[in-house]
Amino acid sequence: MTITWAERYDRRVGDPAEHGAATDAPTGQAMGTNPGELSRAERRRARIRASIADAALQLFMSRGYDATTVEDVAAAVDMSPRTVFRYFPFKEDMLREAVHFELAVLVEAMRARPAEEHPADALGRAMVDMWRNLDNDPEVVRSLLLLITELPRVRGVLVEASRTSERALAEVLATRLGRAPTDLSTRVATACALAAINVVVDAWASMPPGSDLVPLVDEAMAALRAGPLRVCSAGA
Repeated sequence: MTITWAERYDRRVGDPAEHGAATDAPTGQAMGTNPGELSRAERRRARIRASIADAALQLFMSRGYDATTVEDVAAAVDMSPRTVFRYFPFKEDMLREAVHFELAVLVEAMRARPAEEHPADALGRAMVDMWRNLDNDPEVVRSLLLLITELPRVRGVLVEASRTSERALAEVLATRLGRAPTDLSTRVATACALAAINVVVDAWASMPPGSDLVPLVDEAMAALRAGPLRVCSAGA
């Protein structure tokens, strides 16, 4: 059974059970905020965004990205194209929303890891926990990743979405590193962590169907733990 991003959003913040006209909301704004801090109206807007993004993703994967129009997405969620445009000015924004949501969930999973864990171990185990508890068939996730990486004009979506989660991840890492989130060393560590995530999912998406993500995560986190710029001795 495939669980939609909208259903997963409901699980995370609770269904506000509120309806009404859409209002503007910047891409990823609500998704990157602590759900407990959102107002009822913000939860409603974020829930609508999740519904639109989910419908768009289903259409992208079934019809193809280019063959799907905003009008198609609007019809799928029973909204006017104008309303959909207010939430997502570009089709790429719909892809970015889903990626950003996944990264926000990953940051929460890492925050829940034991405080004594090494930052790389906490990140890796959070990724593995998410992988082993996927609501969606892994091949559905692979289809999404391939969709993003194979289209030149949306290839940067993963990187751009990562940047929207950078602040939250930096705060989690800073606590474990004993530094301020704004320290240059923390920012470098965060950039390395985000790069590792992107490399792992990109490598996994290009592997044969049925490939396991876990060994890739373990290898990437081991590299982070050792130090990305550590110079290997001769013969090592």
